[in-house]
Amino acid sequence: MKRRFFAGGILLVTLAIVASVVFFFFGQKLEVSSASTVMVKQPYHVHFSKVIGGNSIEDQAIYVTNENGDRVNAVITLQENQKSLTIENLMPGQYVLHVEETAFEQKSIHTKKQVIEFKVLEKIEKVSSVQDLQDYFQSILNRETKNGEFTTAVAEESSDTSNLSGASDKATAEAGSGPSYSSTNNQVEEIEEGDTVVTDGKFIYSIIDNQVVITDVTKPQLKVASKITLDSNSYPMQLMIHNDMLIVIMDQYIETKKDGYVNGISMTKAAFYNVKDATNPQLIREIGQDGYMNGIRKYENTLYIVTNKTPNYWLLSEQENVELRPYTYDSEESEELKPMEIDKLTILPGSSEPNYTIISAINLANFKNEKVETKGFLGGSSALYMSKDALYLTAVNYLPATFEGNGTSKIAADVAIMPVGAGNTDIFKYSIDGTNVEFKASTSITGTILNQFSMDEHEGYLRVATTEGNLFGNPEETSKNHLFIYNENLEKVGEVTDLAKGEKIYSARFMGDKAYIVTFKQVDPLFVIDLENPEQPEVLGELKIPGFSNYLHPLDENHLIGIGYDTENRVDSVSKEPFTTTAGMKISLFDITDYANPKEQDSVVIGGRGTYSEVEYNHKALFRNEQYSYYGFPVSIYEGKGEYEVEYKGTGALVYEITAEKGIKLKGDLVKPSKEGEEYEDWESVILRLMYIDDTLYTISREDVKSYDLQTFKEMSSVQFK
Repeated sequence: MKRRFFAGGILLVTLAIVASVVFFFFGQKLEVSSASTVMVKQPYHVHFSKVIGGNSIEDQAIYVTNENGDRVNAVITLQENQKSLTIENLMPGQYVLHVEETAFEQKSIHTKKQVIEFKVLEKIEKVSSVQDLQDYFQSILNRETKNGEFTTAVAEESSDTSNLSGASDKATAEAGSGPSYSSTNNQVEEIEEGDTVVTDGKFIYSIIDNQVVITDVTKPQLKVASKITLDSNSYPMQLMIHNDMLIVIMDQYIETKKDGYVNGISMTKAAFYNVKDATNPQLIREIGQDGYMNGIRKYENTLYIVTNKTPNYWLLSEQENVELRPYTYDSEESEELKPMEIDKLTILPGSSEPNYTIISAINLANFKNEKVETKGFLGGSSALYMSKDALYLTAVNYLPATFEGNGTSKIAADVAIMPVGAGNTDIFKYSIDGTNVEFKASTSITGTILNQFSMDEHEGYLRVATTEGNLFGNPEETSKNHLFIYNENLEKVGEVTDLAKGEKIYSARFMGDKAYIVTFKQVDPLFVIDLENPEQPEVLGELKIPGFSNYLHPLDENHLIGIGYDTENRVDSVSKEPFTTTAGMKISLFDITDYANPKEQDSVVIGGRGTYSEVEYNHKALFRNEQYSYYGFPVSIYEGKGEYEVEYKGTGALVYEITAEKGIKLKGDLVKPSKEGEEYEDWESVILRLMYIDDTLYTISREDVKSYDLQTFKEMSSVQFK
């Protein structure tokens, strides 16, 4: 028996030795990802596929040299995952990061010293030739061909939070002249975002399919004044009113044919109509730019349009000459699409994605004679936030793995990496001064943001709320939440980290020198964070209640309205595992007078499981009337039926009076109950928006506009679109 154990032991030891030898010779290849450039005063990030020893920096196994080969005093930090390095405190110039073989914890024949060259820039460098673009996109094509990867741009125009002054509840009307009427629930006061329904106090302009329907509301009996019908390849997305001008932002597909290939271009077009006589709108001018809309903003007399574009770079595998520049269009200059000039294109530091961010600025004063200023930046964008002085765009910074590219230029070296998972987020800041848009700074932040409203600028400081890690999965990679503060050059000056571990951010609100952040997994913690000293932000208080808020809206400086869902804890009948699920829609009134002890002063739950409203994910769907303290939204109501099923109860809109003194009181119930046997709402009759003009409330759906008395909520009139 002893011999058997002894022989078995020898076998195990032999297998272990063989496994070690096999791993040493055939272990996973060490992969490194990094960009070739970084802006001065910003951290330079390098990611590895293997773990780095905790003492490697102290042991001088990791260091930086300058172009003369001399070591420099760089601040090198090993991140918590022990696979990422951050290098800071370098002046503009050429550098080399050295990572010795001994720095890695696991050794194999593939683990060798790594030498990574990079350049610290004082200002971004423009694209100098068409060959630069060819090299850039050829490297991406090589990467994707080898790894079977396909990358597309991400466009986002979402909802959630803003500055206290941001979501203005005030009526839009000049003092003492004209009616008071609804305005778009914008993120920042005086910066218009556009919506699918807008009004000038006399007419309501609505996007219905591929039409803009103009409804005359000047008389008690409503009527359709006119319609703007677009062609079958154009789809209106956003509307704006500027004086007597209606701006229609649309997505347009343009088919092209060249050398036997049938291709298509998706353009974002802005059509400008004179609606001084809204019964007969006159087209003034059309402009367009390549790509899908990320967002639009208007401040004073300047309109900004931001799009994302992925060119047809895959054609490089079939053709030598492929147009990789974005196209633009201006009816004042030509009927033809034109590729952008090379000197209008820039590759952002660290960019490795096949996407352009295209920014146009148009002066609406003396509009007919003004030139459109358009610039393209290689590097995609998702969330968009704009203050009066700056435009901020974000892009997910994927954690990549390297491959061997065969591009020949320095630009090609930037993109010889393959993104494999969401990591941190890049933020790009552009200064704006009328139609002058200039790249200002960039930084990379830990974690990812929920949407555009996770950002806010106050007194020159950018505040950003992020979630890092995964809500589920490896306990060592559990989620946590952070708030970072940056100065005007995007240099980090303060932070609050590791909030609500194991949860994620569901909404955030910045109100002056305070931040309010909602996280959730099973309960809803509302954090109150003091930002008065940007260098030393601190958590003042926390409230935990069932459910969560997807959207926060300031009632006054001491009260917040939360719109989200109630939740219930259940046990799966099969697995017997507990889980949390949403129940009815929940409206909460938070008292934040005592920052250290925020309270839920009042709450209302609407319907049951399955109830939903667009306002949960789009802040523009919120109806506000400051005079009556009214807040309302479209809603479709369901109730839970059995363990998993739901039962439709009705669709329409609800209007509440919400005050600090009285709490939440239902004032207008415009929900149409379901008919017998009706299982879900009729898509055509679902209310899209609520608006008011003076003392009349209007509901807009895809099939009609209806008017109601704003105090009694009795129906007064209606008009069908068809």
